[in-house]
Amino acid sequence: MAIDSRSLGIQMTPLVKLSVGTLIAFFVLQLVCINILGLPLGDWLFMHPFRSELWAPWQPLTSFFFSSDVLSALINWLVLAWFIPPAQAALGSKGLIRAVTTAAVGAMVLTTVLDVAGLLNGGLHVGINPILTALVVIFGLSNPNATIRLFFVLPVQAKWVAYGSGLIALLYFLSSRDLGSTMYLSGWIFAFGYMSIGQDFFKQWRLRRQAKQTEKELGKFTVIRGGKDENGDDWIN
Repeated sequence: MAIDSRSLGIQMTPLVKLSVGTLIAFFVLQLVCINILGLPLGDWLFMHPFRSELWAPWQPLTSFFFSSDVLSALINWLVLAWFIPPAQAALGSKGLIRAVTTAAVGAMVLTTVLDVAGLLNGGLHVGINPILTALVVIFGLSNPNATIRLFFVLPVQAKWVAYGSGLIALLYFLSSRDLGSTMYLSGWIFAFGYMSIGQDFFKQWRLRRQAKQTEKELGKFTVIRGGKDENGDDWIN
């Protein structure tokens, strides 16, 4: 996937360094624990089905920090480096964190609920696919007219990449309906929801909070009507 210089490119911003650096550290830890120490890290920290004897309540969260293999880890790092800078430029650091957190938490909750209800076909989840697809949605809907060259040849507007990623996520879910595909699709759904209505919700919430704070500060003051002194000049206490 090649992106023109106006829309996307690998930039090692502080947030990219923090995100990629954290994933690299956890991947090294994963390799050491599994391949050197022989510890069953995947049994403990990857997300297993609710009906599996390996299931644990912390796994939906801890599964984000690891990767299934070296290739997946490299792709994760590259996608983060590609998409975080333009997404951060569009939403700001706090806005991007809110959007990604909404997608990740929404994916964890929805997938867990469907899994506990027995509506999924088991499987295993490990990786940051919900976050990656959220970043694609954020970039595509924030920069709808930016040009992305798929496979270095086909020019496509960014908004269609965002919509197309949703179609891929849906087809993936329909074909397997397991933990991994559900996390992937759920991340897209919540990211799209945030970009469609969530930004306005948080904006209105911030404005109401600021108004209440201003009203509270103004309430500390008491206005007293003045009058005129013996010389006819206005006065006020």
